[in-house]
Amino acid sequence: MNNSQLLRTEVSLSRRTRRLIVALLATVAAPAAAQTRPVDLSGASLEDLMNIEITSASRKEQRAEDVPAAVYVVTRDDIRRSGMTSVPDLLRLVPGVQVAQINANKWAISVRGFNGLYSNKLLVLIDGRSVYSPLFSAVLWDTEDLMLEDVDRIEVIRGPGGAVWGANAVNGVINILTRPAGDTRGLLVRADAGNVDHGSAAVRYGGTAGRGAYRVYSQLTTHGDSLLAPGAAANDHWRSLTSGFRGDWSLGSEAFMLQSSVSVGQERPLWMSLDPAANGETSGVSDTQVGNVLGRWTHTRGNGATLQLQSFVDLAHRGESIVAYRRRTVDLDAVYHTPAGRHDLVGGGGYRYIDESADGGVGFSFTPSGQQKTLVNAFAQDEISLARHRVALTLGTKVEFDTDQELTLQPTARIMWQVTPQQRLWAAASRALRTPSLVDEGIRIDFPPIVAPAMPGDPLAGVPIVVSVAGNPAAQNERLVSTEAGYRIDITSRAAIDVAGFIGHYQHLQSTEPSTPTLVFVGGRPVLSVVSVFQNLQAADTRGAEITARVKLSSGWQVDGTFSAFHLTPHPDASSHDPLAPTADGNAPSYQWRGHSAFSLGSRAQLDALVFYVGGLRQLGIPAYTRADIRCEWTVTPWLSAAAHGQNLLSPAHAEFVGGNATMVSTQVPRSGSLRLTWRF
Repeated sequence: MNNSQLLRTEVSLSRRTRRLIVALLATVAAPAAAQTRPVDLSGASLEDLMNIEITSASRKEQRAEDVPAAVYVVTRDDIRRSGMTSVPDLLRLVPGVQVAQINANKWAISVRGFNGLYSNKLLVLIDGRSVYSPLFSAVLWDTEDLMLEDVDRIEVIRGPGGAVWGANAVNGVINILTRPAGDTRGLLVRADAGNVDHGSAAVRYGGTAGRGAYRVYSQLTTHGDSLLAPGAAANDHWRSLTSGFRGDWSLGSEAFMLQSSVSVGQERPLWMSLDPAANGETSGVSDTQVGNVLGRWTHTRGNGATLQLQSFVDLAHRGESIVAYRRRTVDLDAVYHTPAGRHDLVGGGGYRYIDESADGGVGFSFTPSGQQKTLVNAFAQDEISLARHRVALTLGTKVEFDTDQELTLQPTARIMWQVTPQQRLWAAASRALRTPSLVDEGIRIDFPPIVAPAMPGDPLAGVPIVVSVAGNPAAQNERLVSTEAGYRIDITSRAAIDVAGFIGHYQHLQSTEPSTPTLVFVGGRPVLSVVSVFQNLQAADTRGAEITARVKLSSGWQVDGTFSAFHLTPHPDASSHDPLAPTADGNAPSYQWRGHSAFSLGSRAQLDALVFYVGGLRQLGIPAYTRADIRCEWTVTPWLSAAAHGQNLLSPAHAEFVGGNATMVSTQVPRSGSLRLTWRF
């Protein structure tokens, strides 16, 4: 519509019409929104598990139990024994992480609340390469179809990580680390079949070349339909093909790693068509093509100091009915770590260039339709040893300059006290930021018109109402100030408990504010336009606790469990009219827990049982559910293993989330069973 077509006037609405507008707004008011060699942990003791070295918390190698942060590591053995076939499902194992499947190819995943299709406060990396989308401020999980046999571990840092990782590492950092090529020699062939995911296959070959090792692989993954209701398929199946390689070389104090992958996929994402003639039908097939190359050089000096240089190039294209998206990212990163007496210093900096564009379809548009962004950053951190090495004080900060934002500072202060060799106490205070995305600043969604109800004497009776959502070019950084504390104890060599608690205060959270309705004349016919604009008129306080416990009952039987509690108190600004702001709950359950029994039946068979409980989502109207999984693996020969896996066994189907701001169909997760055969030569 241009200026010659429009005539805008403020209008006075009847009470019933105002109620209809508020109801429509409520449906759209949520914001649119250096590695160590792996340890074989099959049969490992609890002490071995705590001695796992991780790199994601401070950009240096540390034992997990010595990290002054809420840390959880999903090990290679956890991955195999869970029977799960995707990273989103594996994250259900981690306390404090909220995982909900929206439909067969979309997930809502967050840490400590604020969950949604685009969970914009969680940074996710693969081998240190960021897969956080600057367009959506989120992770597009369907494009990260990893071959899980090559994953060494998943390090999850719950709580702010901005002091070392920068903006958008607000509530947590997830770093997925793959295995060195030298640990995947030989040929592996795997085939899967099931009642929901009908067939998937993978092949990998690893070998040596001089002082180095390499592997090449390819994986075809197919996912069946979720359910609109028990027995009613949603027609949202999808498939992807991913191929790649990795090489590792070492020569004395020098080490080099190079890896690359290419993935193509097709899916039915169940976007609601915004074309008025579509009558609410879903539309379109999504085609994705992504590729990346990452290289890393590490130099180690005799005093233990290390210098690491890393660079990656990432290309992505996504064609959907609502948007055609293209992104190109170039990243350079340097980290230097050196011990210096009582000090352990880590510092570095980086440069990132992002070129992206988004061309909208019917009912979707972006202004501007693209952007070119440069990000420059530097960080420093000092771990100071005190009290005869029983206390460690860590001070650090990160400074970032974004071409679209002001200079930002994200500091942290952390302390770790080794009370006894078996007990540790830690505490932390941090500040983190979430920077606006292209969606926050420039999206426009126009929903199909709805006719106002007929009321006697109402001049707007029968007038179409068009509800729209618009971005805000003046969107502000969202801010978090967080305090955390934790306690770890190895009760015996067979039992351990890890407890973490947190309090967070958020400012400038995004709200969706309705503007004054206006009467627009299109072709001489009146249309009532109601536009809601993104603002930053909400604050919130969060608090919660997370517990992990492991008990080794015998040499062949281990039981572990997690428990999480979360509460959010919203504080909308007095000027806010967002209808959902006063009742916000972070789209996260108040309570959730998990139990896992891992039992070995001799040396050739394993039996695993997992139970998950997830509390209800009050604001979304999703009831609580309990999920049970069972897995059994039998080593048929030294070269062949067979595994049977059942998921969601307690009910035919259950709902986990409602997402997409009224633009996507949410479905139910069905009960499923599968069989996997794996050959290793």
